[in-house]
Amino acid sequence: MQSKATAAMAGLVAAGLASWDRIDNDTRRKLRENREDANDALDQIAAYKSSGEQVRGRLPIVMDAQIGLALANPAQISPEILPTTTKLTRPAFDEESVSDLNWPPKTGTYDAKNRVSEIGEMTRTFLAMTFQEVRAFIEGLAQSKSPTQAGLLQINRAANQLVSVLSTLNLSAAQYAAAWQKVFGASSTTVSDPHLGTPVIGAPNGANNVSSVSFIPSAVKNDRAMRIRITAGAGNISATTDIVTVTFASEWKDSSGNPIIPSLVGSQGLFASGISSTGFTLQCQQSIPPGSQDFSIIVSGGASANTIT
Repeated sequence: MQSKATAAMAGLVAAGLASWDRIDNDTRRKLRENREDANDALDQIAAYKSSGEQVRGRLPIVMDAQIGLALANPAQISPEILPTTTKLTRPAFDEESVSDLNWPPKTGTYDAKNRVSEIGEMTRTFLAMTFQEVRAFIEGLAQSKSPTQAGLLQINRAANQLVSVLSTLNLSAAQYAAAWQKVFGASSTTVSDPHLGTPVIGAPNGANNVSSVSFIPSAVKNDRAMRIRITAGAGNISATTDIVTVTFASEWKDSSGNPIIPSLVGSQGLFASGISSTGFTLQCQQSIPPGSQDFSIIVSGGASANTIT
């Protein structure tokens, strides 16, 4: 027969076991809830990291653009006890940076923490976008009212052909400055160009079935650019065989007056089989069938040629 003390102790143990069981269950429940919360948080972090916004934001080319804008930030990134006396220096852009441009753009170099060790091309571009004159030019393109569809087409054509023409030229910065001064009537000197005269087309090579070679009416015709019409006789004009010789209106010379040989580019396979400071002889990479065919010719003497002065 148990003593009263033994029975009391057994009752205490039973009560303690019941209390411990409740505590253990409560602890297990809290641990499960914490695990579920942690797993839910991890799922949300993973979903955030894999979202399109975050993936695009971690692309090197996007980070390049962000760095370009951040470089122009006038405020300190972190608070300081005393304000810095170092002024933000505006970088200079020169022609050499343009020669490095590529498509697709070359991206910067980043480590695992997305810290940059080498900037990309878009960093320079977006930094330039923060300059006042660039923003003023872009804002100047905006109109008070939206253009019509026909107007938009004209804007597109003008911009497209401006780039098309400029990409074929080989003028110096000084020559472009003189050209702009002429456009806006700000030139204080007489603008002359010895190569605006009309070249002379020689006798066509009849032995190669060349019936005639002439300038296209109302088209440009000077030492720099010309549109010509080549007419074949009864048979084909043979490929890589002389067609005609053209004499420049003025001999190409450098700034010191020494004769130079310009470069020539023709359309539709037309090229110069021989060229000198005074003229050139044309051939075509493929045969020209009977009838007439129009060609374009661009000539450039380089930055040191006797061009616009």
